[in-house]
Amino acid sequence: MKKTINSLLCFLFFAPAFMYGQNTITGTVTEQSTLIPLAGVNVVIKNTMTGAATDFDGNYQIEVKKGDVIVFSYVGYQSKEITYNGKAIINVQMVDDAAQLDQVVIIGYGVQKKSKVLGSAVRVNGDDLRDNPVSSIDAALQGKASGVQVIQGSGLAGSSNVVRIRGISSISAGGDPLYVVDGIPITQDYFLQGDSNGQNNNPLASLNQNDIESIEVLKDAAAAGIYGSRGANGVILIKTKRGKEGLKFSYTGSVTVSKPTFTPKILDNKQLLQVYQEAWENDGNIGLVPLPRNISWEDALNTNTDWIDLVTKTGISNKHSFSVNYGTEKLKTYFNISYDDTESFIKNDEYKRLSGRFNLDYQLLKNLKIGLNTSLTKGSYDKVNINDTWRNAQSFSLPFYSPYLASGDIDNSFANPLVELQYRDRRSEEMRSINSIAIDYQPIENLYLRGTGSLDYMDFRDYYWQSLEVGRISGTPEAEQNTFASETPFFVTNYNTNFTASYLLDVNDKNSFNFLLGTEYQRSEKLLYKFGNAEGYINSPVPLYQSDAPDYTRESTGKSAFSFASYFGRISYSFNDALDLMALARVDGSSRFGENNRYGFFPTASAAYNFSKHGFIANSNTVSLLKVKTSYGITGNSEIGNDSRFGAYSIPNSGTDYLGNPYKSIIRLDNPDLKWETAQTVDFGIELNLFKNRIETELSGYYKKSKDVLLDLFQIPSSGFGESLWLNAAEIENKGLEFTWTSKNIVGDDFSWTTTFNIAHNANKLISLGGVSPDLLEGGFNDTRVIEGQPIGTNYLVRFARVDPTDGLPIFLDKAGNETKTFDLANRVSAGSVIPDATGGFGNKFKFKNWGLDTDFVFTIGGNIYDSFAKRALGTFIDGDNSSNVRTDIYDRWRNPGDVTEQPRLFYDNNEVSGLSGVWQYNHTGYLYDASYLRLRNVTLNYTLPAEFLKGTGISSLKFALTGSNLFTWTKFPGGDPEIARDFQFQRDRNLSPNVSYLSIPQAKSFTFNINATF
Repeated sequence: MKKTINSLLCFLFFAPAFMYGQNTITGTVTEQSTLIPLAGVNVVIKNTMTGAATDFDGNYQIEVKKGDVIVFSYVGYQSKEITYNGKAIINVQMVDDAAQLDQVVIIGYGVQKKSKVLGSAVRVNGDDLRDNPVSSIDAALQGKASGVQVIQGSGLAGSSNVVRIRGISSISAGGDPLYVVDGIPITQDYFLQGDSNGQNNNPLASLNQNDIESIEVLKDAAAAGIYGSRGANGVILIKTKRGKEGLKFSYTGSVTVSKPTFTPKILDNKQLLQVYQEAWENDGNIGLVPLPRNISWEDALNTNTDWIDLVTKTGISNKHSFSVNYGTEKLKTYFNISYDDTESFIKNDEYKRLSGRFNLDYQLLKNLKIGLNTSLTKGSYDKVNINDTWRNAQSFSLPFYSPYLASGDIDNSFANPLVELQYRDRRSEEMRSINSIAIDYQPIENLYLRGTGSLDYMDFRDYYWQSLEVGRISGTPEAEQNTFASETPFFVTNYNTNFTASYLLDVNDKNSFNFLLGTEYQRSEKLLYKFGNAEGYINSPVPLYQSDAPDYTRESTGKSAFSFASYFGRISYSFNDALDLMALARVDGSSRFGENNRYGFFPTASAAYNFSKHGFIANSNTVSLLKVKTSYGITGNSEIGNDSRFGAYSIPNSGTDYLGNPYKSIIRLDNPDLKWETAQTVDFGIELNLFKNRIETELSGYYKKSKDVLLDLFQIPSSGFGESLWLNAAEIENKGLEFTWTSKNIVGDDFSWTTTFNIAHNANKLISLGGVSPDLLEGGFNDTRVIEGQPIGTNYLVRFARVDPTDGLPIFLDKAGNETKTFDLANRVSAGSVIPDATGGFGNKFKFKNWGLDTDFVFTIGGNIYDSFAKRALGTFIDGDNSSNVRTDIYDRWRNPGDVTEQPRLFYDNNEVSGLSGVWQYNHTGYLYDASYLRLRNVTLNYTLPAEFLKGTGISSLKFALTGSNLFTWTKFPGGDPEIARDFQFQRDRNLSPNVSYLSIPQAKSFTFNINATF
């Protein structure tokens, strides 16, 4: 039986068994002081290319001959050599290397030992991404890094997330952190296609999580300041895997099944008819209520369509990744190819990605090395319009509507989701290549020169197609029936070059300096096109991305570009391996700003003292590390439109005539004084490790003040200008505390238990708008505003007080706080907050022999969610053919005098509410909910096959894992998923309104089976 299984494993993984007179040895590598298994230890036969690496549990397997010298090496530990003498099992304990003891982490334009990092930075290892299914790699940061708020996107296959580091510092400019992949500031345009089809672009979708070695989050000015003008919102550094010595093959595969975390609780046909009838009678009417679309009561009673069921399914996804690691003393390479096919629980929503990566490092000379990174990704996203499917299924597609006509055709006389699902085709295709080359040269001792060049190229095309059938079922005469086919392309070329020179100066045993000088240039160009005909579409029997589509043309409409020119320097000083000081400065010039303020200056200073290096603490058995650190710095934000500083004119042939002649007029004023948005940050932190680092803690506090905040002002019609005006005016304050805890509770040969916990509090306030009226700054379609003295993104609502138990009418509060039954938008006040009181996460890792169990929880405390559709889902105003379904929490409504309820009586006509001019104006605090939640983000059970079981197969390790994601959520929000990352209209909407829900798609509840093999 065992031979049969072994043969099957060999076949599955194409793993050749190299047995030519060799012997297979196995063993486990652990840390000597704690006996914790070490993953990723290089195990190489000396002076050969034969090698392996330890798996997740420290196990390894390698083929050897008698007399071979086996070398065990790992960063931070002394290398160990053992001569093979015939033993089948060789266990190794690695000893700390005092010279390498610190973990090496990535900082801006280099690396540094963790103990020398003066800023606030958090690291997430690539191994933490392996078993957890995430739609985008930034989702892996949720609950892992204090002060980093990650609002995960919906359950859609291509959804993007919202990431905020230490609060919201901007209003109209971009509020997302800068993403740097292998030193390249990548293209990250969330609004490349606006909010098309009810969602925004995900600029990280092309990155393969199996390629990731580590993610570093730079939070404060000391850490992110080297990026100057783009560091105000934090910086996320993503490092991909590189080759190591030896030869190793790896395969990772997974299968995922998913359903929505939340199914809308809406009424069926009979329940909805009862609600409509009650509302009709409450308004003083008699007889049966007339139904929308003149549907008869008989048909309505006999039709009960489950629209949610018609638009959803069980999503089935699979991912496969194969990598090769090859390395000698001089040449090291890493190659990966992967294929992902991700289905969401929404029908016709599927993201496919084929990607490849090749990284190479070659030591040309003793003092000259070249590095190459290249990746190519082809992604295709088949999608649907969310408004026409998920949202309509729980709102305007009523349960007593039939999806089909008596003829069997789809009924297109109302908001029928089946029209979208069966007769329309929407797809985005992205071809993206991220490449870089780096040359490292050491001309003399302690002088290091580095030059890099990179290119991030994106070919993005958005396709739309509508079948001829839509015209037919709509009753369009046959001669006038047409298909609609269009393509909207974007071509983005983003290249970057930089050169750095660093010099290490050791004055003596106690004093050392590290100098860095550098320069950088970046330019990004986006070519713009329109469809090559006046209508914007052509008649095509198939979508235009298909090979048999007819020929078509596109017309160039110009390009949009920006460029940066930068100069920077950094000086680090260390005294007696305990005191560390650093000063850095960066000058950035950007084409986005006015000619009078093209350049900005961004300095930072920081200091730290490690008390555990000297004095009584150095010999303490209790305190392993005690370090205090502080910093002050200025960073900037330049994420605005490329042409925001320029004036703009109307197009002469736009159809606007004066006295019969075309003319052009100014629609936006020029602003030559437009300048950088800056953030001044003070940070203080304490790191305390106890009991030989069995407990690691860090407490940080910060104060950040953003000045000259960029504002995109809506121009009132009477001004004569049609486009918004950009200027610097506002000031914003963020302050907060962060705490992180990691403890190795139990450490043993057979059983270990590790706990992690982090929590962060951020207080946000708009100090001043600089005289600008808040009415010129709004959050898209949402009633969110910026109000001095309040957090960014305050909901602006009429206050709901209670329900009058005598007549069931709603009672509101006026500006003075007096009760009134008149709804008046003039009584709106600031209410609720986008910013939660605290965010964080905690988790546990258990290991028992070859078994592992990991749990991760995430939580939010405080803050608010505004349910923007509750005005229809709970207001129950009947609006003719635009009438909506309602939620089951309408059951808690007023029905008879004396009832004390949360919901007022039902209304057929919105005029029954005094002062209410229309249904969509009915925004009040009764629909504002507590945003607190606790979610079991992931629970993973894994098992690693014993090495002796794999003996003779050529497979060095084999691991299986089963992960459940979003299995349980505890929340008081009745409107769906409490995590909301919906479709935003523009950047200001993204900053002001992430807490506004509008029939938002929930996240996916999923189960993933994962297999990982190395050989």
